[in-house]
Amino acid sequence: MPGTRIASLCSDSSASSTNHHSQLICIGDLGSLKQYVIVAKNDKVTIPLDDGLTCAVDKLFKLYWVCNLSYPPQLCSVFTFFEYIYDLPFSTQRKAKVLELIAQLKACK
Repeated sequence: MPGTRIASLCSDSSASSTNHHSQLICIGDLGSLKQYVIVAKNDKVTIPLDDGLTCAVDKLFKLYWVCNLSYPPQLCSVFTFFEYIYDLPFSTQRKAKVLELIAQLKACK
C-alpha cells in the first residue's frame, strides 16, 4: 500500500500470525516504482532492498542459506534449485523434484 512505513510491516496484524518465515514484501502500485522489503516478524527485522524482484528473491535465498534457516515449503524447490546453481552443498537429504528434472535434462543432451 502506498505510504506504508517499512517499520510498520513487523507489527501488521493483518498478516498471518502463524507464519514464522521471513517474507519478501513488495510496496507500491503495479504502475509505479516498487520497493521490496524482507520482513522477519519474529525478530522484528526489516531489510529494505533497492534492487528488482530477481535480486530481492536472491537476497531472500541468501538470508535463509547464511542463517541456516529451513526453507518455507512454498519455496523449497526454488531454493534447492538455487543451491544447485550456486554449487552449494544441498541442505536436504531427500531428492528434490528440481534435481530430478535437472538430471533428466542432462540425460537428454
